[in-house]
Amino acid sequence: MAILIFCSLSVLLILTFSVTKRRLHVFEGIIVWVLTVLLQNNFFWLIGLNYKLVELSHHWIDYLVYDTIRSIIVPLGMMLFLELHVSLDRRWKKLLNGAMFAALFVGLEYLGEVLGLLSHSLHWRLWYSFANWALNLVVLGLAFKWIRSISRKEVRI
Repeated sequence: MAILIFCSLSVLLILTFSVTKRRLHVFEGIIVWVLTVLLQNNFFWLIGLNYKLVELSHHWIDYLVYDTIRSIIVPLGMMLFLELHVSLDRRWKKLLNGAMFAALFVGLEYLGEVLGLLSHSLHWRLWYSFANWALNLVVLGLAFKWIRSISRKEVRI
């Protein structure tokens, strides 16, 4: 059941991303993808292995589904966040966009828990998930802003 839901979500995100107006350059997209996977892997290793706050399912198919979430759904969601973030003009709209995407990512995380892909320990609090995703969005937004400023300097010269 989980594989059907998350693979369908992956296909839906790929189709959505393919029809949206491009505001990210291909190289910016690659950097966003790599940075997102890097942040998620480090966060999971920290809370999963070191602190034992999150545990993955021991079934191989569940791990593949979680890897699909981590490697496809989350980076595409982050890229869609940045696509929308660049198009917004007001600061409150950008903050609302960030809060909406953080809530969507928390919802994905808890959908994974409901479907048995991962389980949070008793010490885990809901605000940890919100803090994780909000921090990921902020770091990604700042990195994107920095990358874009560097690329604009290179184009001007």
